[in-house]
Amino acid sequence: SRSGSSLARPRALCAVPPAVGARPPIPRLAAMQGGAPDDAVRLRKALDACKCESREGTNGGGDAQLLSPPLDTLRVEDEILISPAVDAALEWARSHFETSLALPVALVHGDVSVAACRSRKHERVREGVEQLLRLQSTCRTTFGDWYLSCWSFCAEEEFYLLVLPILFWNVDYRFARQMNFVVCCGLLWGNLLKDAFRLPRPKSVNSKIWVPHSAVDVDSTACRDFGFPSTHAMNAVSNSLFTVLYCHHHGVVSSLAGLIAIVACMCVWIISITFGRLYLGVHSPMDVKGGLLLGLAVALLAQRPVYLCDHFDRFMLGTPHVGVLLLLYLMFVLVLHPQPRPLTPTFLQNCTVCGLIFGCAVGFRMETDRRKASGAVLTTPGGDGGAAIVVAVTRTILGFVLLLLLRLVLKKAFIEGFRLVGLHPSPPKVPRKEAQELLKKQDIKGWDLWAAAVTKACVNMALAWGITCGCPAFFDLVLGLPSVMNG
Repeated sequence: SRSGSSLARPRALCAVPPAVGARPPIPRLAAMQGGAPDDAVRLRKALDACKCESREGTNGGGDAQLLSPPLDTLRVEDEILISPAVDAALEWARSHFETSLALPVALVHGDVSVAACRSRKHERVREGVEQLLRLQSTCRTTFGDWYLSCWSFCAEEEFYLLVLPILFWNVDYRFARQMNFVVCCGLLWGNLLKDAFRLPRPKSVNSKIWVPHSAVDVDSTACRDFGFPSTHAMNAVSNSLFTVLYCHHHGVVSSLAGLIAIVACMCVWIISITFGRLYLGVHSPMDVKGGLLLGLAVALLAQRPVYLCDHFDRFMLGTPHVGVLLLLYLMFVLVLHPQPRPLTPTFLQNCTVCGLIFGCAVGFRMETDRRKASGAVLTTPGGDGGAAIVVAVTRTILGFVLLLLLRLVLKKAFIEGFRLVGLHPSPPKVPRKEAQELLKKQDIKGWDLWAAAVTKACVNMALAWGITCGCPAFFDLVLGLPSVMNG
């Protein structure tokens, strides 16, 4: 959570929403959630985003449902304050870190400052909204609604949390590990830029934009974050292009026909996801264009010509105390993370991402050391045909069961542990019939937000370690079904 006495000012700026039809001045962008004024969205977003966690009463629903509001829909009270000097220094560091993120993008666009770039992009969003209205009025079909909503899930981190463990345990350990690095680093960079530029989503500019409930439900942030850049478009390009470059570099696909096939799949993947962001009304054309360019940069940095993933692997295996160094770097990023008020989901999402990066990297180092010690560094799946499939299915089912148990136990332990010292990382549930009044008053304290961030980071760190080291060790030492590890 953000430190500094200046944090109370954005809330005061948001006390009175702008007049209908008026264009908000650029300085107000820092006091917006997902690009919409705080008072216009806070309660509505809280009610829309609430999940029905449990049911009470005989009717099994309705007013008896308990709603748990997402943390980013609550106002932050009692910000963490250390001392005037430290708070001022942290504000200064965060401001310069935010500028270092956004200024290169501004310079590429020919702007001399971040403020000038933000102002020009804000106008581009308004122009893009008109294009979206024309697109939706001419292209919408029932099949398109269903098809593109389904594709949206393929750029979510939940999709990769389902797919990557299967690749880790049964297909290609190195590819899964490097893909995790690409996915997480792309999300981390994209989310940092979102909170640095603070540009609105189309629906916040014009309420006539159609956004299906399915798109909001599938989106990991429920579209409550800012719009630029589109991390869906970014992931669509970076992940698919990285896959093509990886297959070519490591000889996974050697024939021309095979290469043409995976390039065709890449094109379908990119077009379906990126066009879907426009069709579903969740991003403007400028958001998607920015995501495409940043995704291209991530893929080229990760694979050829820079081969950053290979360099990172060598760094993890050859550097003493590498876990401590990586942890300090990720903590540095999270401490200096932009902290707009009202909250957006990006900070807590980046806590998840940093946990996945650290857990995967440390798990890779520990599993490599374990296999070196046992003399079995390279292991290929045993059996062939039906036997290999049975072994893979067994590993997959047991692995997911272990991960679910690990997540449940650790999340409960962290929440209860923090409550013992007076912190509440999970907001209390409220009955639906009382939600409208209670959510107006519900706030979260700065230390509670810190506890939620620590919980998210540590739980996902443990999950990533379990995928890369814990489960493979269990398969090998307990079940006698060692998983593949090709590098």
